[in-house]
Amino acid sequence: MKVVVIGSSNIDMVAQVSHLPAPGETVGDANFMQSLGGKGANQAVAAARLGGFVTFVTSLGNDMYADILKNHFKKEGITTDYIIDDVNHPTGTALIFVADSGENCIAVAPGANYSLLPGSITHFSKVIDEADIIVMQAEIPYETIKKIALSAKKKGKKVLFNPAPACLIDEELMKAIDILVVNELEASFISGIDYTDNNLEEIAETLLKAGTSNVVITLGSQGAYMKNAKETIQLPGCKVNAIDTIAAGDTFCGALAVVCAKKEIDREALNFANTAAAIAVTRSGAQSSIPTLDEVKHFMLEKELALSFNF
Repeated sequence: MKVVVIGSSNIDMVAQVSHLPAPGETVGDANFMQSLGGKGANQAVAAARLGGFVTFVTSLGNDMYADILKNHFKKEGITTDYIIDDVNHPTGTALIFVADSGENCIAVAPGANYSLLPGSITHFSKVIDEADIIVMQAEIPYETIKKIALSAKKKGKKVLFNPAPACLIDEELMKAIDILVVNELEASFISGIDYTDNNLEEIAETLLKAGTSNVVITLGSQGAYMKNAKETIQLPGCKVNAIDTIAAGDTFCGALAVVCAKKEIDREALNFANTAAAIAVTRSGAQSSIPTLDEVKHFMLEKELALSFNF
């Protein structure tokens, strides 16, 4: 399962607070931690831990964090040969508040991530040729995402796109996306339809009509919903004690990419991704929360969830 993840890599500055601050409010007694994150990096680590052969393409800054991140990716078994060194900008940084409830809010200073410009594609076009699936998020320039997706589509490669932070997607790019993975807010923003508990089908139909082949809407503790031209699947959430939702969506995307690199999206693929994300929310941090393949297999066995896929 050759998974190529193209996206962001950040240093996460995390404050654990009793509740998310309202505008103008200062919340005291926060606990601070620094960790490795970025949606691209999180999804690359998730895919690697969950059985994929992963190459990560990102841009890192001219600072001490670049070497820390590269060494970390190598320890995870991720190929780092195509990482770009940006001498003019710092490595991306995310400022994160995590409430005791597990909910979070995030502000990102992209730094070197925005140096991953369309012209840089020539640097890593070879790995696209060799990939089974290309995975991207919206923390790098839109023009780069679009150019990669169109190139991958012409080469017959699967494209999984997670438009987070939420962004509008033009028709040409939407038609190049095989699997669109969004949460409720992103689905609402992109479709232009306000999300309610009973209009998932309407939102998914709108996104399918826009051109993508498969729509996956992650629903947090409520599970996940998938729709394509052939079927609709709705999975319940796994009952767990959630303490931190950071990287749950990224874990879901990485897990889904591993299975979809080898077969079409189905209930088993969604169960695998849903389970991986459920385990992640029981732990603190971004990449530190991502489970291994053995942990997911064990959890699925305990819950009597089918997993016939041969990793």
